[in-house]
Amino acid sequence: MEWDTLTVTESNDVAFLTLDRAASLNAVNEQLTNDIEKACQLVSEHTHIQVVVVAGEGRAFCSGMDLKAAAMRAPGSEAAAAVWEPWQRALDILEQMDALTIASIHGACLGAGFELALACDFRLATENSFFSLPQVLYGAPPDTTQTYKLAQLVGTAKAKEIIILGQRFDAAEALNWGLLNKVVTSEDLPKERNALIERCKKVSGRAAAVTKSLLNRSWSLNSSDWPEVISKARAAALEAPDFAESMRLYREKRKPRV
Repeated sequence: MEWDTLTVTESNDVAFLTLDRAASLNAVNEQLTNDIEKACQLVSEHTHIQVVVVAGEGRAFCSGMDLKAAAMRAPGSEAAAAVWEPWQRALDILEQMDALTIASIHGACLGAGFELALACDFRLATENSFFSLPQVLYGAPPDTTQTYKLAQLVGTAKAKEIIILGQRFDAAEALNWGLLNKVVTSEDLPKERNALIERCKKVSGRAAAVTKSLLNRSWSLNSSDWPEVISKARAAALEAPDFAESMRLYREKRKPRV
């Protein structure tokens, strides 16, 4: 399937979802929100996909909302909702899919681009990457739930500094605060991304998927709910062929593939 604002390619059980509005630094307009929602849904339905890589074409990962497009829209919450509701749905699909997801970040990662990165399981960034959530500076609170989960990663005080004050920060700071898994040079990004892809493929399976789901829900579940939730997750994993294969390797005194 062809898209106007992004490309989707597959290679060896890995899907690459690349924003392709390079002239606008991959700024998010209405077409991109619709395209990425459909693309994420399509990828999530391909059960053979083990890893999804999200990247940006050109000089940036994503520079945030397309302000030129936003300025042309009619004022009011209905017009804004027409753009951001499909964006929220896309981020939710990306966050909740069974495949493990990697944000491959370079250059600007601002606003909606930062939200997109937060929806991924792992985040790699080049040394020249920079980040911010400037929505409040433009007079509106961030629209997506992924933004507010930032407090889980960096703590409430730092999250308020980033979200309310619109602080801009670099990759080294993001790594120090726990927002990134690794910072690399621009030259090393493809190599490090491929290494992480291979690592994800080794563990990808039902156990990884249900564990990912539990981690995503860890802040919303009551302590009394955990025993039943974990029991159901364990049952789902044990029914998958991965577990039987690992037990066979153990019986044969061989190491699992990890």
